[in-house]
Amino acid sequence: MIHERAARRLLLCCKENGGLFIKFGQSIAVQSSLLPPPFRKELSVLYDNAPSVAVSEIVPVIERGFPGRTLDDLFVDFSPEAVASASVAQVHTARLRSDPSQVVAVKVQKPEIKLQIGWDLFAFRACAHLIEYAFDVPIMWSVDEIERRLREELDFEREAGNSELAGRDLDTLADRWLRRVVYIPKVFWEATSREVLTTEWVDGTSLVHPQKLATEGWSNKEIMQQMVALFAFQIFVAGNVHGDPHPGNLLVRQNPNNSYWREPQLVLLDHGLYVRESRLFRRQYAEFWRSAMIGNKQSMANIAESWGISDAGMFSSMVSLKPPILGGHHRAPTDSDKGESKRAYEQQMEVKRRTIAALRESSSLPPELVFVTRNMNIVRANNQSLGTPVNRVQILGQYAALGLRRMLIDEALSSDRRYSGARGVLPSRDTLLSRVVGVVAGEWSYVTFRLALWVAGAGMAVYGVWARIWSAVTGIPRIKDLDGVMDEAMRRAMEKKLGYQIDTSLLYA
Repeated sequence: MIHERAARRLLLCCKENGGLFIKFGQSIAVQSSLLPPPFRKELSVLYDNAPSVAVSEIVPVIERGFPGRTLDDLFVDFSPEAVASASVAQVHTARLRSDPSQVVAVKVQKPEIKLQIGWDLFAFRACAHLIEYAFDVPIMWSVDEIERRLREELDFEREAGNSELAGRDLDTLADRWLRRVVYIPKVFWEATSREVLTTEWVDGTSLVHPQKLATEGWSNKEIMQQMVALFAFQIFVAGNVHGDPHPGNLLVRQNPNNSYWREPQLVLLDHGLYVRESRLFRRQYAEFWRSAMIGNKQSMANIAESWGISDAGMFSSMVSLKPPILGGHHRAPTDSDKGESKRAYEQQMEVKRRTIAALRESSSLPPELVFVTRNMNIVRANNQSLGTPVNRVQILGQYAALGLRRMLIDEALSSDRRYSGARGVLPSRDTLLSRVVGVVAGEWSYVTFRLALWVAGAGMAVYGVWARIWSAVTGIPRIKDLDGVMDEAMRRAMEKKLGYQIDTSLLYA
């Protein structure tokens, strides 16, 4: 009862203040593994059902973006009520005046947002200062980049460009399967301005409603495979990454490209928050994943050091969003285990110390890393919320291998291979040899990466079978993820101290 009341009060606070407070509530809802369940339940309404304003208040917003034209000049059958509402905008359905057969979604910026954003960001910066001072957790290094990205969300013409770029990436860089199972709605530029975004209306079921997805017969595993693959593709292959993939920005519908059987198609919405990775960052990030998978600690240390991080092991855990391995038993702790809570607490304090040390070494961190990590963390939470988690690390690794292979081969075939800083223009024979060596190196990198992924997957499958047999014979509960042993011990200690059940399953998703 106490937690339900606290969650409702926090929800009311977010609704009353609007703006970035809505985003704050969304972040809690999607990452509330250490909060009582009522917080996730109450705050999930903020994904697409935040407070909206009356049509009379948004008509001036629409019309000032199209001088000399009225709402009726642009649309017909404009819905009197918003069909969705989030932090900075609300969505109405309509039909284009220029093509009445075309149903569209009209996203309109809320009138108070431009005035409110400055004060909200001031409050955000003040809170970051307070957290850093009170808890000795260095986070101010990320504030400037976060503020810049949040301000970019207010430019809907930029969002329209992001949407089209994401679509082109799928069309030109993705494999045939991913192109078929992911869809990005079309933008109608003639009815789009800095405060109004008009796109194709797509009917589908939001991931905010997993029970409805189950009722409609969709496979949660298929949905998550598509989702993880999409964002792994953006991170490692395309280099243009959606920064806010919470459940309200994802729809599921019957794939229109398949008329023979039921197949889900993922529809990606809300392209306001994007990060464009530099080629150097994407190359280093994929290299880091490869090094972690094949156990090349020296390569991991070199990349981490180039980013100003001395603890490559801790950074590897932060990158993969898995708990760090600090030692311990492979058996899930039971109530009779003496001293387990103390060991778990000591290990957790080690994690805190190493995390703070890693964050202090942040002056050289690539700015893209903040939003790439955010993307991966939200996707992990989505994976867990559907109840049938896929092996996201395997899928991420597959696309990291593909992206690294493409970059290495592109570099091998680049015209730069014709030049040498010491020798100038190389003879044709030397240029050909250099390119052949580069292509072979790219293919070797890909093969060893995929082999390491296969071995890791096979190892986890064998461990899973052995764990089930052992549990059936001994009656001792087993944890499906070796990394989860330490967190299970910590969960028990925290539940005993805090007095409520903690959902640590996000750590295993």
